[in-house]
Amino acid sequence: MKFAKWVLPLVLLALVSAQTKADDYSMQCKSGNQALNMLTDVIFVRPAGVVGLLAGSVLFVGLSPLTALANIPEPHNAFDRVGTVLVGIPYGYTFVRPLGYFPASC
Repeated sequence: MKFAKWVLPLVLLALVSAQTKADDYSMQCKSGNQALNMLTDVIFVRPAGVVGLLAGSVLFVGLSPLTALANIPEPHNAFDRVGTVLVGIPYGYTFVRPLGYFPASC
């Protein structure tokens, strides 16, 4: 039982430490083959991002009646949250992210 009292605080501490480390990345991530990253980004990733953005937009419009129902109780931010997930994230990944920059590979 004594062991169980220490597990949750240690796990929470590890999660906070991991999040702090994750927020510390630099936008100047350099990889060994930057030209290949840029080419892969232009040929495969950006078109897939446009398809994801279009699919998310269609889903957002299709789910808007359900989102309106979810928007009734407090805090009245269902449209913001659903729009961010279905439209905002694909938009940012496709059009805002620098060319050839893949945060998962840094």
